[in-house]
Amino acid sequence: MSASTRKKVQRKCKIRGRVLKVEALDEILSFVSRFEGSDEDEAIDLLLDELELELESQKSTIIEKEPVHRVVSRLLEADAAVEESSDPCSAGGSAIRVVDAFLVPKFRYDPIRKQFYEHTGSLPIHGDASAKAALYRDRFLLLFQRLSRDQNFSKPAFESEFSHFGSCEISPIQSLVGQTGRKWVMGVISQLEDGHFYLEDLTASVEINLSNAISF
Repeated sequence: MSASTRKKVQRKCKIRGRVLKVEALDEILSFVSRFEGSDEDEAIDLLLDELELELESQKSTIIEKEPVHRVVSRLLEADAAVEESSDPCSAGGSAIRVVDAFLVPKFRYDPIRKQFYEHTGSLPIHGDASAKAALYRDRFLLLFQRLSRDQNFSKPAFESEFSHFGSCEISPIQSLVGQTGRKWVMGVISQLEDGHFYLEDLTASVEINLSNAISF
């Protein structure tokens, strides 16, 4: 495993406020070695997300080998199950597996504690009036926490770690009032009025001009 991957794992853990023991780091690197390129980053993020759920009741910021081993074992078992279900020769020649939606664990993201937690309450089959708004809010929070962990948007520990763009920490739209200079924001584009587009997040909205916008 390359030194860059080792540093990448340590940096991602540092962003989450965690410190890895040597044995735990070796366990993570052993798991990540199964992936290459962009899959490597996704594997690290997935493992650390699952690890946060495993350690949510632990007050210490130090990560031991045992919880990492448990998470890695679960991920490998899940991967093996997916490969088995995709094999048309398995399960009596059928490539289709039916999963009960009510048995799949439901997770929510806590923006205050910045971690996922399992939703243990009952969920109705038919959503109420606020269900659609909650859907878009949860989706926004999921994307926001993923983007916030990116090295280009996470707050650096030292001034020397700023990129050539400066600090790229994401600011809430509400904080732009009375501010000048370059700011980085994340939001969704909505049309609150005919012919008027707005960029909004969970704090506020601001009208934007899309006449010169270019789509990719």
